[in-house]
Amino acid sequence: EIVHPDSRGVAQQFECSVCMCVVNEPLQTVCDHIFCAECISTCLACPTCRTAFGDGACKPLRDCNRPLMRMIHNLQVWCPYHAESKFVPPDEDESADDTEIVEDVDEPAAKRKRVDSCDWAGSYSDLLAKHLAMCQHHFVPCPRGCGRQVRRGGLEAHAPVCAKNFETCKLCHEAVRVGDMSQHRQDKAELHVQLLEARLAERGDGGDLQRSLDRIHERLANLESARVQPSLPAPSIWRWTVTNMPARLAATPKGRSIVSPGAYLCGHGPFKMKYYPNGNSQAPHGMSSLFCEGPAYLAARMRFSVGDWSQSSRRFHSYGSAQGYRLGPPVPIAVDSVTIVMELLQIEAFSETR
Repeated sequence: EIVHPDSRGVAQQFECSVCMCVVNEPLQTVCDHIFCAECISTCLACPTCRTAFGDGACKPLRDCNRPLMRMIHNLQVWCPYHAESKFVPPDEDESADDTEIVEDVDEPAAKRKRVDSCDWAGSYSDLLAKHLAMCQHHFVPCPRGCGRQVRRGGLEAHAPVCAKNFETCKLCHEAVRVGDMSQHRQDKAELHVQLLEARLAERGDGGDLQRSLDRIHERLANLESARVQPSLPAPSIWRWTVTNMPARLAATPKGRSIVSPGAYLCGHGPFKMKYYPNGNSQAPHGMSSLFCEGPAYLAARMRFSVGDWSQSSRRFHSYGSAQGYRLGPPVPIAVDSVTIVMELLQIEAFSETR
């Protein structure tokens, strides 16, 4: 998938018959076949000719055939994220790059046109030894340990929504930035009291219930008296700007969408918007479409706006599925960028599975 056309004839000689790619960390068998070290790590016989492997049957190619190893290293290749490469990167919707991606609902991933790509080309040895260690498009594990794979160039954008930067309030289950829990408890003290009252009422402790409530109200009064000034509420408005619209309109025909990074509103999230500049498959000609996907436990009222177009949902049932407007704003023609605004108006319900 990454070999330059000028080297493809030579590269076929160095194709691992197990993974069908250019050999990586090649081993040469006693029967003179070449495979990736990982591909035959569990094999008891040669996958090509079935010759049984004994002790010392496979040797690193760099030790037993250096001229052949140099030929492999000199193969001309593209970066796997080059526009002409056929390499299919990990599924960003799950692995989570927080940069914008193009999603195709009608075509397989291998046929999707890349909007952002790397222009690097060079030798196979330079690709493995140097380029992948610095390529901004290469996927790397989140350094904070959240388990997501993120493009190296998207690490900074991923930081504000990384799960490791948040902790869950034990009372209201909101996501709170690490270090802000004390401020959160002060800001949400009244809500916490209401939740505790409901839980204590379910337990039916009688007199113990009243004494517990008295202590809670006393603590709430102390918090209110100690507060010097009211703190600002958590952000409830999210603005997402899609740039380079002429190129994106050409790269996203009808039925294809641009997916935003994830964002948290009022401690809830992540929310993601899916914008179809040329409309989804059911949109009328000349109209774009806009959908939003939120956390699986939440139902809320939202407002969406794009330029002069604005819509407010009566009740946005998120619960993990995308909802929105098939008949959205007009197709953005002759503009360089589009700013989409989403506002969380009111939280109406939580699912029992939260």
